[in-house]
Amino acid sequence: MKELYRLLHEQGFGSRKECRKLIEAGLVAIDGEPAADYRQQVDPGALGELEVDGEAWSLLELPLYLMLHKPGGYETSHRPLHNPSVFHLLPYQFEALGIAAVGRLDVDTTGLLLMSTDGQFIHALTSPKKLVPKCYRVTLKHPVVDELVAQLLKGVYLKDDDEKIIAETVTVVDSYTIDMTITQGKYHQVKRMVAAASNRVVGLHRLSLGSVGLGDLAEGEWRRLSREELAALGF
Repeated sequence: MKELYRLLHEQGFGSRKECRKLIEAGLVAIDGEPAADYRQQVDPGALGELEVDGEAWSLLELPLYLMLHKPGGYETSHRPLHNPSVFHLLPYQFEALGIAAVGRLDVDTTGLLLMSTDGQFIHALTSPKKLVPKCYRVTLKHPVVDELVAQLLKGVYLKDDDEKIIAETVTVVDSYTIDMTITQGKYHQVKRMVAAASNRVVGLHRLSLGSVGLGDLAEGEWRRLSREELAALGF
């Protein structure tokens, strides 16, 4: 059993004081009946229909593991400078729970972005030592030529970096599109690799991270990772 205001706090509805005020203002209901007391004891495993400020709320299973289909024009930051934040696409409670992105996608890059409140999960997927594969669909300014593919697979040197960077796989999709898999996570890596191979990226979309792909998740939408997806990622 748990006091109702503590449960709301754990679900990200604010500080304990703010959650008490929500209940005292009659904005929290269980099975259609306003909660009478913020100290009301509830069983999270057998809780009825919970409403907060008129909206139904399903209790979150913590920690959170999510995927988001990132649209273009969004910054992967809690404090965006010039564009809306990807975190604005999630329920506002998630930020209070400490949700963070697994790496970053540029403002103009779209596609798969994983998010979690589990720091170990984030570290495991972003650590350079783990070499987690990331696959991108890359739209090019100039047509694909055999030399481009060969150079990306052989490796290129990026400016101010002595290490040769190699694409794990490169698949030609059409005359102006390739699918490219990398295991590093350097700044603007795909764009810089393509530039070093004498072409230019005009569109970038992440298809997958590790064994997890977007599937049919619509742009701007999010969902929880399944147990099978977590297991495939080693969690």
